[in-house]
Amino acid sequence: MKRVLTGAAAGALLAAIPALAFDQASVDALLSTKQCYDCDLTGADLAGADLADVYLTYSNLTGANLGGADLSNGFMSLADFTSADLSNATIDGGNLSQTNLSGATLSNASLAGASLRNASLTGARADGAFLGGAILVRANLRDADFTGADLTGADLTSAIVTGAVFTDADLSGAITERMSFSSAILCRTTMPDGSVNDSGCP
Repeated sequence: MKRVLTGAAAGALLAAIPALAFDQASVDALLSTKQCYDCDLTGADLAGADLADVYLTYSNLTGANLGGADLSNGFMSLADFTSADLSNATIDGGNLSQTNLSGATLSNASLAGASLRNASLTGARADGAFLGGAILVRANLRDADFTGADLTGADLTSAIVTGAVFTDADLSGAITERMSFSSAILCRTTMPDGSVNDSGCP
């Protein structure tokens, strides 16, 4: 026997489904003040935006488009960038500690000296990214793609790199205390001591 939803029941069902639209007022406030605490910016289009020195703590930017945006020296601790597009973004000196970047795209982004302490980059794409001097202490880099990335001088102390891809990556001078690359994929990878590791090449 077929069941037909009444208008009221259908409305209640739709109301129970989380909306994926961002709050336009929050976007406008962010662009004008560069401050947005605990804002809903889910799916917002901020491509190419000038957000240098931005304050985005606790904000939700799931699926947001920040491609080519300037987020340098921004304070984004505890923000959620799940599946966000940060390709070609400038995030030099940014504070991304405890930030969720799972599934995010950071291809060719610049994160020189950025703090990603305790951040999650599970499944993130950071191919061609510049992370020179970045702080990745206790960061979760499981299954992330760092193909061709520059991590010279980065601090990877206690980082988790299981399944992470470092093909053609440069780890010269990186700090790798209390962590291991044994479960990572290494191919033409320049290691912290300057040697080249081809153990994971096909």
